[in-house]
Amino acid sequence: MSDTYELVPIAHLFPGMALADVLLDGQGQVLLAQGAILSEATIASLVRHGVSAVPVARAVPLASPTGAMVQQRLDHLFRHHERDDHDDWATGLLRAYIEDFRLKREVAP
Repeated sequence: MSDTYELVPIAHLFPGMALADVLLDGQGQVLLAQGAILSEATIASLVRHGVSAVPVARAVPLASPTGAMVQQRLDHLFRHHERDDHDDWATGLLRAYIEDFRLKREVAP
């Protein structure tokens, strides 16, 4: 089995899944193109065509953001505001809340 797809039995398919490869019938005719998003009607059609399993693209887990990545993005978003400007306390507070949220830090109530 590949790291980019898995062969899913027709009974375990659900709408929203994406095909990892072209799906052919027994005669070599294209049933669905690579990247096609499955719907209920499409899955029902696959059953009628006798398809037993479908190569489905695996979801790639998103990398968790590092502190440096978050800081770089926040520096860009708040580029018109100085980080150490204590007169603009509201912007500093907003930036701190966003930073805590993106880094999944616990915040005391």
